[in-house]
Amino acid sequence: MPRILRLLLLSYGLFGWMPAHADAIAKLEHFFQQTHSLKGQFEQRVYETKGPLLRTTSGTFELARPNQFNWAYLKPREQLIVSNGKKMWIYDKDLAQVTVTPVAKQLGQAPIMLLGGGTPLSESFKLSDDGSRDNLSWVELIPKQQHNAQFNRILLGLSGGLVRQMILYDQFGHRTVINLSALQLDPNLPTSDFNFTAPPGVDVVDGM
Repeated sequence: MPRILRLLLLSYGLFGWMPAHADAIAKLEHFFQQTHSLKGQFEQRVYETKGPLLRTTSGTFELARPNQFNWAYLKPREQLIVSNGKKMWIYDKDLAQVTVTPVAKQLGQAPIMLLGGGTPLSESFKLSDDGSRDNLSWVELIPKQQHNAQFNRILLGLSGGLVRQMILYDQFGHRTVINLSALQLDPNLPTSDFNFTAPPGVDVVDGM
């Protein structure tokens, strides 16, 4: 799976609302049960093992349960990743190429596909409260099947019942920080946003 896909998929389905007295794990579980769609903006920063910043990207996203999303990288280069719940399209504008794969192939590799589906988080991750810092309440997610996981540790930072930040640690020691903003909970999203037709002249690599 392309690294850019693994990084973005973790942003799917991590927002919700609960009273302030509820703990972070309960807020996260409440969202998973109650929220059906989401849209907003993201900024993603990837750091080297010992700290230096490798790259920064940003863009917009739309998500709908189960397993539908439209994730658009706008800066510094355009790339689009779209899923209708069955097929996934990865379109690189600069390369004039789109790759098509079954969503089912990504389920074991991309935590977001689990978060956006119908499987409770506790079936795939060990959840624990990771305290409060930087004005956020944190939940730690550790994959139960480490040998199949692209990320060995995930931290979700919540405020006001919403996940505002994600920190992902991969098997190579890289740290990815994703900040989420301008969130709209349960918007009415057209199904056309979760399908993709290749523009004329674009090479299609069919992995179905």
